[in-house]
Amino acid sequence: MLSGTKLRKKPKARLLLVILPVILTLYLSAQGVSAQPEVPVSETSAPQLHVVAEGENLTYIAQLYDVTIEAIRLVNHLRNADILVVGQELIIPGGEGEAVAAVATVLLGDSMATIAHGFSTTADAVLEANLLINRDYVPVVGQVLSVISHTGTDQPDLIRGIPHIVEKGQTILEIAAHYGLPPARIAQANDLPYPIRLYPGQRLRIPTVGIYQDLPGNWSSVTLKPERIVQGDTVAIYVKHMLDGRPTGEFAGQELHFIPHDEGYVALVGIDAFTAPGPYTLKLDGSGDQAWQRFTQGIPIRSANFINQLITVPEELTSLLDPEIRQQEDQFLKKIYSSFSEEARWDGLFQVPVTDTIVTAAYGGGRSYNEGPITIFHTGTDFDGDIGTPILAAANGTVVYNDTLELRGRTVIVDHGLGVMTGYYHLSETNVEIGQEVVAGELVGAGGSTGLSTGPHLHWDLSIMGVPVNGMRWTEELFP
Repeated sequence: MLSGTKLRKKPKARLLLVILPVILTLYLSAQGVSAQPEVPVSETSAPQLHVVAEGENLTYIAQLYDVTIEAIRLVNHLRNADILVVGQELIIPGGEGEAVAAVATVLLGDSMATIAHGFSTTADAVLEANLLINRDYVPVVGQVLSVISHTGTDQPDLIRGIPHIVEKGQTILEIAAHYGLPPARIAQANDLPYPIRLYPGQRLRIPTVGIYQDLPGNWSSVTLKPERIVQGDTVAIYVKHMLDGRPTGEFAGQELHFIPHDEGYVALVGIDAFTAPGPYTLKLDGSGDQAWQRFTQGIPIRSANFINQLITVPEELTSLLDPEIRQQEDQFLKKIYSSFSEEARWDGLFQVPVTDTIVTAAYGGGRSYNEGPITIFHTGTDFDGDIGTPILAAANGTVVYNDTLELRGRTVIVDHGLGVMTGYYHLSETNVEIGQEVVAGELVGAGGSTGLSTGPHLHWDLSIMGVPVNGMRWTEELFP
């Protein structure tokens, strides 16, 4: 999405000479547009009505008009327990008035107003259809809302445009001339009467190319990947802002580290397998010459339905099940895995670190050793292999660890930048040194069964700022 454009002040005489011809043309155009009276949404159509007769029920009426019972319920705000009354008027969806039952899935940055706009209805109508009484209600990302569409279809129209923040002294004619649009068109796009009275800091939608988000302050766009988040996911948060400076933020209890990306910024955050499903709040701030207005929105994290894994450890390895050993090793590795650098060293998809891609244990399952309690989850992916199986770097990076750990055995850790690291555990030997630059597919070691291991295999971790995530997603999707 394009960012709004700041207009620089020109001397009044020079400005007048520059825009006077444009103003005259736009003024004449505006007269033609503004001469058409504004019609409320509720008056733009006359929905087809059915008057309930004696003996009729929803099944009969739905069959009569070839629509679904649920569509009639939605359009007429009927509950399952509601009883039809003789003489009652029902709106028939899809009739002459093109009132259609629809659902809207809330995306990041959506408000009740933008959802309503996409279906040519009102925010109050959407609230009513969902039995919501708070007019200031902020929808949660992923929430499904019932909507009565007046567009003739159950699909929303995309809201086009870019944001513009009014500066002190700016007029609608000056703004219209800058964007080459009739003033009345800008007024209509913002549901404002013409002529418009502007005030400094006012946010306007300029109806032009791009997808518009109704965000607070000077935020141009905020998007998520993926839109539907489950345990184990890597989440990319993309933002654009019209003010100078850099964004900051927090999600799921983690600080966001933004880097420049595609005329804006991006931050990666990991959601581990033990993150409790439920609603979380994305908080975005920022500052430069001035502080940015905060943006917040609720985002749910859903369960991935991981399957618990029961592991039987032979007697000679049971001493490694001491919780203190794991705690000490985890704390040691946290210092390594929490390092952040602003350069992404990888290019494209990550590759699977072995040529034989038989997975013996997937990411995320809760682990019970010798029928003990489940206190940890499987932080990576286990691949089948033999002693000596070639282990390859999943992507370009720098080796930051090459040594032996009690639980993870012979270990190599590669830093790929932006807090993204991969770990290769239980190796029999290594072929790299600390500080060495490696490329995707380069040999880093050989498969083994060192540490807490019941047989030869590779345990492969991928973490973001020390949070283990499902690394296999990185072999299928591009990040950031």
